[in-house]
Amino acid sequence: MKTYQRNAWYVAGFADEFAPGKLVARTLLDEKLVLFRTSEGGIAALADRCPHRFAPLSAGKVCDGGRSVECAYHGLRFGADGACVHNPQGDGRIPKAATVPARVARERDRLVWLWAGDPTRADESLIPDYSHVTSASEDATVRGYMPTACDYQLLVDNILDLTHADYLHAGTLGSGALTRCKPQVSDLGERSVGIAWISSGDLTPPAFDMHLREQGRPTDQWTEVIWTAPGCMQLNVGSTLLGEPRECGVDSLNLHLVTPETSRSCHYWFWTTRDFAVDPEANGHIRKLVEHAFSMQDKPMLEAQQRVIGDAEFVSLNPVLLPGDPGSMRVRRKLEQLIAQEQAG
Repeated sequence: MKTYQRNAWYVAGFADEFAPGKLVARTLLDEKLVLFRTSEGGIAALADRCPHRFAPLSAGKVCDGGRSVECAYHGLRFGADGACVHNPQGDGRIPKAATVPARVARERDRLVWLWAGDPTRADESLIPDYSHVTSASEDATVRGYMPTACDYQLLVDNILDLTHADYLHAGTLGSGALTRCKPQVSDLGERSVGIAWISSGDLTPPAFDMHLREQGRPTDQWTEVIWTAPGCMQLNVGSTLLGEPRECGVDSLNLHLVTPETSRSCHYWFWTTRDFAVDPEANGHIRKLVEHAFSMQDKPMLEAQQRVIGDAEFVSLNPVLLPGDPGSMRVRRKLEQLIAQEQAG
């Protein structure tokens, strides 16, 4: 079984997925969980397994106004802390062993976050602040979910080495500038790495060029990503006409949020916004472009990679390294160190 960083926050979904009275079954880090909104408006996350006959609790229903979930098989109810709160059988006594493992979950910036480790060490200050993205105008926002049949680290690599855009997304998101750039990699702390590609004199990708004041002109471009362990990335991409300030050009801010499902599959939530083309019609066109790039280009390539890699560890295959790889390899090493430190206690 794959080893994950446990004392960390992982995205479990968009907050509006968790409507009152709704059970959400989700496998996160090889654990089958059931999540639901509590009577206080928070989020409960329990192991999706009744301790009686091991029926999935997600097949049951939310009861008591969100204070408990009821097993559909024999009616046992469990509170948000995993303790059995009701036994309809016999005299109603609750067996001491009638408990379900619970995880800490929090809602922040329209996202639900899961702490995958020791609940006593859950540190909410470690949840990244993405409010500047999630509070943007709906007419400048594209968000979505893309389950992907690959190790989550492959999807993290995909965002940390964006030179692939010049080939996989040629004609829309790539122009060749990233391939010609040398990435600037910087440590931003124990749990974070920054990578930047800055170019001057290249044409900007078509998806940005069409929104500049003049098209087909040389530009200054920036592509800057901040990785926060284990699988959260904030990506800032934009361009302006050569020699002009950034604020005269076009700029986009994007979240790429990856959580392991199993060792060979992951959850991927994306949330993008921008400071141009802020209207419903333009947003519809941009949504189609983004969804096509992710679902018809990135997803098939990542899943094909995973089929080739199989059950092998990526690094054990001795991958050839190219000039665009330092950032993703720095992140892999940092994550390995975090996991090793955690296991060492």
